[in-house]
Order: sequence, then structure tokens, then C-alpha cells
Amino acid sequence: MAHLLELDGPALAAWARRAASHLEARSPEINRLNVFPIPDSDTGSNMAHTMHSAVSALSDLPEDATAAQVTAALTRGAVAGARGNSGMVLSQVLRSLAEESGDALRAAEVTAALGRALELVSDAITRPVEGTVLSVLRAAAQAASHQQIEGDDLHRVVAAATDAAHRALARTPAQLPALKGAVDAGGQGLVVILDALLGSLAPPTTGPHLEVMFSYRGDCAALRRSLESLGTSLIIAPDGTGRAGVHIHSRRSGELIERAFVLGEVTDLRLEALPETVRAEEPGVIAVVPTGSMERLFRDAGAEVIAPGARPHREAIVLPNGLSELGGPQVVPTTRLVEGIAALAVYDPELPRDSALQVMRETVAAMRTADVHDPETLSATCRQLLRSGGELVTLLVRPDVTIDAAALRRELGVELMAYRADNLAAAVEVGVE
Repeated sequence: MAHLLELDGPALAAWARRAASHLEARSPEINRLNVFPIPDSDTGSNMAHTMHSAVSALSDLPEDATAAQVTAALTRGAVAGARGNSGMVLSQVLRSLAEESGDALRAAEVTAALGRALELVSDAITRPVEGTVLSVLRAAAQAASHQQIEGDDLHRVVAAATDAAHRALARTPAQLPALKGAVDAGGQGLVVILDALLGSLAPPTTGPHLEVMFSYRGDCAALRRSLESLGTSLIIAPDGTGRAGVHIHSRRSGELIERAFVLGEVTDLRLEALPETVRAEEPGVIAVVPTGSMERLFRDAGAEVIAPGARPHREAIVLPNGLSELGGPQVVPTTRLVEGIAALAVYDPELPRDSALQVMRETVAAMRTADVHDPETLSATCRQLLRSGGELVTLLVRPDVTIDAAALRRELGVELMAYRADNLAAAVEVGVE
């Protein structure tokens, strides 16, 4: 999949709005992590408020503002609205982007900005402590610098920084006992922002044409502004009781649903295939995955992603309406994430739908999988699964678990792919193809 080589002003503004929405959605979770230096349970709220303040400063800019203009406005807004230590840290990260931005933001500017942010935050903190956002920021800056040496590719640089930040965040409980086994709240907020930046570099994915309907409680004007670019036939009908019925046709239903959950309360969610636009040559894949790293991985692999863990909701229903013979929804029975990854890996949109389905189902049926709860047994588990053959081992590794993938690859003598996976019950999920 092609990724953006640079972020211009409008793209940076879109990233900032996305980051603000994600911080708002994750703020209760981040607040619960807030135990250091003072357990006042407000880090998530402070970071969300600061980012929203930054975004509000964009309202005076022209639509074609440069990256320099956008980042300067974000900095002004963040500094003016910064709350708490975490808000101050966030304002300095945005300031570093402003100092390095020109007409657009490229790999070199991102690398320099992360390095500059580390300097600014280090200077601003009176008594720097490892195991905090400083450790996460340092890891991101170093990874970006190392990646840029290998090539001036913006996506690779941001991906390296984001992955390093995730790994550094997972190490924070061991670095700072005061965290009481939880990861650092400020570090988690920074990871959310980097995740949003990485997501901004991927082109919009298009999936099957769906009619999306749900009941909504919240700011209807904000919902309309957020959704109108994602589809057609948008109707928001208030019922006079504080709720509204929402209807829209879209090929970006995953992103649409995520935005709605961020902005308000969503219930009675229904998805219905639109038969007049279903095309056999573009069957599309919808994947239900946990929020976080797996959501990004499946989306980058070409799936339309619905992440039910993003916000609690009652139900999501797909209604084929008896039109399966015309290309309605078909199910590939994946019961593990590694099976879903394998199915997507062999998915060929150029094949007729039935042929593509057969290949995916055969791949899943032939897989051998296992959950590993003790990382010390990972090698033995892989060898056991490979006894009857196999060419590829796929590992999904929980962020708090460390493995030596290179050593395991040499030991097993087969191709091995390892991915970080949030929200796994097991330490490692293994799949052999």
C-alpha cells in the first residue's frame, strides 16, 4: 500500500483533529493510569484539553495553510490551553514541530522535531525521571534518527518511532516502581498521538458500499461536520428527546463508526449492504479487531476495520437481505487474529469472489495455532506446531512481552513474522502456515 511521502498543512490539521479525538476517547483509560508523580487521575483529560485547545487555533487559518502555519497555530493554542505537566509536555512536542516545519513535514523534519522535543521536554522538567513520558519520547526520537539513516522515508521513520514508543511504554513499569505495575499515563498519551500520526500517512481505505444507521446522543452539528466527507445521503434527524437517528451511505464505514463513538453515545448500530454498488471484482474485507496495533495492521493490509473495543456499544448487525448471490457478506471463520492476518495475506481482490473466499478459507483451515502464556515455552510451542510441516510462523506479541525474533527465526529455520499486538490475553499468539 502506498503511503504519503509528506504531510502538508491540511494533512497536519487533519492529524491534529484525529489526535484530539483519539485522546478524548482514551482519556478515561489514561486517567486511570495516572499514579505518578501525583495520583490525581487527570493526565488523559489534561492532554485531551490541551490538544483540543491546539486544534481550536486552526479556525483562523485558510484551508490551504502551509505546514509551518498549521504547526505554529497548534503551538499557540496548546501553550494557551495547556493543563498540567502532561499538557506542558504536549505543547513542547507541538512547538518542536513548528520549529522544524516548512511548506510540508517530511522524514527529516519529523526526526529533527522529535529530537528537539526531547531537548525541550528535558529542559522543562525540573527533575527528569526514567519510566515516564521522557523515556517514551527518547525512544521515539532515537528510533526515528536510526531509521532515517537507512532511508528518507516518512512512513518508515514514523512507524519506527511509533513502534519504539510502544515498546518503551511497556518498559515503564519496570523503570519506575511508583507506577505500581501500570504503564506511564503521559507516555500512553504520547503513544496515542504517534499512532494518530502514523495513521495519517496511510491513504483512505475504501471498502464495500454500506448503509450505516445508528442512534446518537451528542453534538449533532459536530457529528455532521465529521461525517459529511465520509459518505453520501447523510441524514441526522433529532427526535426531540436529545437523541437523533443517523443514516449515511459510505465505503469508509470503519472510520465513520469510530468518529461517531468518539463524538458521542452511539447505540443500535446497523450496517446494511447496498446491492446496487456491490461489485464482484472488488469484494472487500471487513475485519473486527481490537483497538490499537492490530487495528492499524489490518487496515494497512487492506481490510475495512471495525474495532468494537474503541467504545462500548450494544450491537453491530450486517443485513445481506437475501442478496448473497449478488455479492453480499460472506464469512471466513477466523477464530484468532493470526488466522485473520493469514487470510488477508492470501486475499486477491482480482480473483472472483468465490475463488478468493476459497483460498482464504483453505488457508485458515490449514493453519495450526496456539496461545503461549509463558514466553519461555515459545520455542517449544513453535517446534511442536512445525512437526507436520510449515513455511511461515506468525507471532503476535503482547507489548509487555520481550522475545528475540531473530534468534527464534534462526533456530526454527523458517520464515518468521512478529507483530506487536495490544489487548492479547496470551503473552504470544502463534500461527503456522
